[in-house]
Amino acid sequence: MARDFQVTQFDGETFRLSEQIKSDVVVLNFWYPSCPPCREEMPAFQEAWLELQDQSVRFLGLFVPQGFDSEQDARDFVSELGLTFPFATDRLALIADAYDLEAFPKTYFIDTNGKIVATHLSRLTTDQITGLVRGIISERHS
Repeated sequence: MARDFQVTQFDGETFRLSEQIKSDVVVLNFWYPSCPPCREEMPAFQEAWLELQDQSVRFLGLFVPQGFDSEQDARDFVSELGLTFPFATDRLALIADAYDLEAFPKTYFIDTNGKIVATHLSRLTTDQITGLVRGIISERHS
């Protein structure tokens, strides 16, 4: 089961997992700006988000401060790539710890029952992301 958490998104809105999963599948991506595979997979997340945003899904990019990367670096990266899905900072890496994060990037796919139905370590493609999300959404409706 996914651990509940609450963060303030870069846009000032609050994201609480237990609230989101009442209606939406949640795609949770842990990343940081100077991580090469994190940088490489972000355009795939953006494409998948554009393809899926009218469905019952919420994406959250969770920046976990590593090394010299600051929240400003993360915000600059999001803006530079024109990413339009929500982002937030896991300030003390408490969420990463709760999710036993061992490497980056790591993505969790959480269904509306709060169950982690898939995890993926390393880069994902747009097709992998959309395929997993559509699979989880169709399971829910069957």
